[in-house]
Amino acid sequence: MADHWGDFRRFEEMMNKMFEEFWERPGRWLLPSSRLMLPGERETALAEYRRPLIDVVETDKEIIATAELPGLEKDDIKINLTEDRLEISAEARREEERKEKGYAYRERRTGAFFRSVTLPAPVDPNNSKATYKNGILEIRMPKKEVKEKKLLPVE
Repeated sequence: MADHWGDFRRFEEMMNKMFEEFWERPGRWLLPSSRLMLPGERETALAEYRRPLIDVVETDKEIIATAELPGLEKDDIKINLTEDRLEISAEARREEERKEKGYAYRERRTGAFFRSVTLPAPVDPNNSKATYKNGILEIRMPKKEVKEKKLLPVE
């Protein structure tokens, strides 16, 4: 007998990977399409979005996501959270100008981060908390209470 459930699981994994890839790099869908881009220009625009490293840990009561976002202020970070998906985006623009004897220089630092992950269990977005310290963002998301399954008789 053929393993139809195994085929279905492989199809589900393939679809999950496709959606992850689609949502991981929003910049590629937001690039200007009204004009032709020069060779290399599209790659440069895509490279402006960096993917922060992220760890997702599931415990009995919560899911904890930890992301590395170095060099940002907490006001630079935006978190979108639903029951099953976490999106972290950030954009930093800093400019520094120094003038010293004999020369002057100006440094600019810009960077955009985006990361989206599907959560392993439903969470309660309203009671979740995020903290940011020393370049590390931690998001604690309590799991939604799973109601007991009820056996439904077939009539």
